[in-house]
Amino acid sequence: MKKIFVLSAILFLALGTVTSFAQHNEKQPTPEEIAEKDTKTLVKKLNLSDSQEFYVDSILTANYVGVMAAMEDLQKSGMQDPETYRLVNEQWQKKNLDAMKKVLDEQQYIGYLRHIGKGKDYKKGKDGKWYLKSELKKQNKNSQ
Repeated sequence: MKKIFVLSAILFLALGTVTSFAQHNEKQPTPEEIAEKDTKTLVKKLNLSDSQEFYVDSILTANYVGVMAAMEDLQKSGMQDPETYRLVNEQWQKKNLDAMKKVLDEQQYIGYLRHIGKGKDYKKGKDGKWYLKSELKKQNKNSQ
């Protein structure tokens, strides 16, 4: 019985070490790889044209590289205040939103907001277009 317990403990430790080692050696995706993946998702989801795809990829790549560099700089400087990291992230997110607004049409932009979790005030109407939820309620009341 004691041997089984010892063997189990050794096996558990060995598996933990292998798992830990594998996790540390996994290659983290680069900002460029993340931007490429996100762009492909947005192309499908928002039905982007070729020129829009180019701009969206450029925006995401530049901003993802920028935010990662800013976060690394904070980390290297010894910054430990989570509020500072949050503020830097919000700055870059605003840059992203401002740039996307210039490239996407209104419906695509609302779809983008929904995609990133910021478009909760919008809902699709029966015609497949995005509307403010308050506008849809007014439309439904007027049509009854």
